[in-house]
Amino acid sequence: SVAAPASAVSWSAGDWEVSYTGTINLFANQLDRDDINNGNSHHMNEGLLPAFHTMKVVSPSANGLTGTAQISFAPDSSSGKASGQNKTGEAIDMREVFFNVDGGFGTISVGRTLSLFSRGAILNDMTLFGVGAMAGVDGGGTSLGRIAFGYTYAEFHTRMAWKSPDMNGFSIEAGLFDPQEGSQGNTATFESDTPQFQVAANYSTSFDGGSVSLWAGGVYQEMEGRSAGAFSTTGDVTTQAINLGINASIGPVGFVASMYDGEALGAVRVADTNSYTCTATACTEADADGHYIQGTYTMGGKTKIGLSYGESNQD
Repeated sequence: SVAAPASAVSWSAGDWEVSYTGTINLFANQLDRDDINNGNSHHMNEGLLPAFHTMKVVSPSANGLTGTAQISFAPDSSSGKASGQNKTGEAIDMREVFFNVDGGFGTISVGRTLSLFSRGAILNDMTLFGVGAMAGVDGGGTSLGRIAFGYTYAEFHTRMAWKSPDMNGFSIEAGLFDPQEGSQGNTATFESDTPQFQVAANYSTSFDGGSVSLWAGGVYQEMEGRSAGAFSTTGDVTTQAINLGINASIGPVGFVASMYDGEALGAVRVADTNSYTCTATACTEADADGHYIQGTYTMGGKTKIGLSYGESNQD
């Protein structure tokens, strides 16, 4: 693997501050799969965390309010190999476009950034800076890490959210998200006239030689079938799920555990088309659950080794 270390530069103009950060990575992967025909492939591919270029502006404080604007885009360093992959390669993925207003009430955030549900699971996953599972033998863009092998992808979604002020290490967040409307494999399509709701609670504390962080999150969404396409349904699909997790460290030893449980929750994405099935008049949501555990050890303060196990299940 070759990875450029995270770097940051900033400029000040009066009380305004502008900063830029970025990372670049590329991995050489040899993939062997016995569950599909010709499931062997060599591919130069990004890891779970893609190349990132982030521009941020922080305003001066006025009347107790501070504004922040951020734009992050992720250009592919990998090339496309075949059709049907998660990305065709050599593309630019607009991950973040949002602004925040901070005050005594907490933070109001508007725009596109990482979702609340499953955010703790992916941010604490050690494969975030590695490869993990591959999306396919010819998958372009990023790999999966542990997505679909212990948690559902948090994704980058457009939303309006509020985060409480820090209360002795505890905070809560809630947001209205653009719903993820899907299409059934038989081309029945859906629509939503209400937003997707997500909530999260976080607590962290430190002690002599260690720290503990806890998180919990939830997602709820409804979508209705509509008369379109070759197959129509009047059925409804309700997605609802929770995610819980802990990250604890004592000296060089680290431990992470995360779990989720819900309905109409895809292995990879919320409301994936494989998470429900419909007839002309009704839809049935699949039950879903998963978990992962992870142990790490840091040697000399710089080199970390780890082992993890996880699984995702769907009924």
